[in-house]
Amino acid sequence: MFGSNILEVAIGIIFVYLLLSLICTALNEGIASLIDKRGRNLMGGIKNLLNDPEFTGLAQQVYNHGLIGGISQYASNPNKVTRLPSYMSGQNFSLALLDILGARGVITGKYGDLLATAESADDTYGKALEAAAATPGNPQLAEAADQAKAAQEQAQAALENIANQAKAAYDKAMQSAESAPEGASLANVATQAKNTVDTINAAIKMLDARRAAIASAKNPREARLLLAAGTTLKEALAFARTFAAQSPDLLGNIQEGLKRLPEGDTKETLLVLVDKTRREVAAVEHQAEAFRKNLEGWFNNAMERVGGWYKRWTQRVLLFLAAAVVIVSNADTVMLIQRLSTDSALRASLVAAAQDAVKTPPALEQTTPSTEGTASQPAKSPPTEAKNNNPGLQAVLKTAESIKLPVGWSSDANDAGYFRSPERTWDYAGWVFYKLFGLLLSILAVSMGAPFWFDTLSKFVNLRSAGTPPGETSKSARQPTL
Repeated sequence: MFGSNILEVAIGIIFVYLLLSLICTALNEGIASLIDKRGRNLMGGIKNLLNDPEFTGLAQQVYNHGLIGGISQYASNPNKVTRLPSYMSGQNFSLALLDILGARGVITGKYGDLLATAESADDTYGKALEAAAATPGNPQLAEAADQAKAAQEQAQAALENIANQAKAAYDKAMQSAESAPEGASLANVATQAKNTVDTINAAIKMLDARRAAIASAKNPREARLLLAAGTTLKEALAFARTFAAQSPDLLGNIQEGLKRLPEGDTKETLLVLVDKTRREVAAVEHQAEAFRKNLEGWFNNAMERVGGWYKRWTQRVLLFLAAAVVIVSNADTVMLIQRLSTDSALRASLVAAAQDAVKTPPALEQTTPSTEGTASQPAKSPPTEAKNNNPGLQAVLKTAESIKLPVGWSSDANDAGYFRSPERTWDYAGWVFYKLFGLLLSILAVSMGAPFWFDTLSKFVNLRSAGTPPGETSKSARQPTL
């Protein structure tokens, strides 16, 4: 009998922990959705993975790629700020990055030096403008900005001159081909001239996309700038994608583009993956797909750590929410033990509610902050769904409404939840000690999360069901003869 009472007290306390954990988890989900924490966490991981902290390079291009931009809410609406995707599959990431690297390889293979010069001139001019703006009255800084602007215009003009020459050569080749329709060699010359035009246009568009990305990074709330960056990038990729697909050595083309990336872990890692792919796959025609799979594995491994970032953030927020909920509700573990030990009716009602909760489990996948959905594994449910639509949570809360939970502060001195006014007595000091100790236990317990307490509650309820309920005769005992 005594042991059964202890088990029922434990079930009642665990049930209270479960309710408070569900509330905290639902609040945490609301906060995460409000600040788009999953999307921001994923973006931080991608920026770190691709060595693009300013979000003006590879990471920005990946997010503006159609495979990724298509899953971003409001990505095509210039009047609204794009909501970052909270989930990115490894396959989509690897396909987008492979497409971008292939296009960059085509461009940098022919015009890499000119493009690098133009990008360097852009960076120098940007820094000179910032320095001049910081010290408006400094003539030397103003002159440096003018010189940087001239260098930028010169680099731009060099690319445009090549584009004009390529266009003129293409027009001439087309005229020759049209004047002699039977001349196959003239048609080939026209085709090659067209390829040259498209390649230099792709280089110019890639430079424009980078400038748009820098402008968007400086004004992240401007949806039009982000949309312009994405549109320009798509135009550059459209020019270069065909030539990349026609390359006899696609992996070699990608490797050429990787050499132009900024120095850092990303460049080193991608070059290592290229070498790994060459060792694993000898057939050139199969190397691109093998490299894509290596990219996917690299992404998935990295996103496991990114999921850990979100989990640690969730644990901190849950601890804060647990402290707030426990203190406001006065869910003192010591007080709960005292109440449930002395009130058999309250204890029985909590046990009955706990049994009902186990029969109708809350949808913990929705109310539990999951590290999934921030990386390469999808969340088990959309993280932005309103938690009020969770039928399991509603069932548990409805069950809780039908009973009087042994929590809350009271102004009645005879109530266990009575809030005592400060006194300079040992009795008051003892009350404060046990109150703080009980609240601390509850805070730590509630912060462990609803899934933990639901599993624990199920085990305790099953353990109680396996035994003989109080006041009943054991089913295996011989019944008295009438």
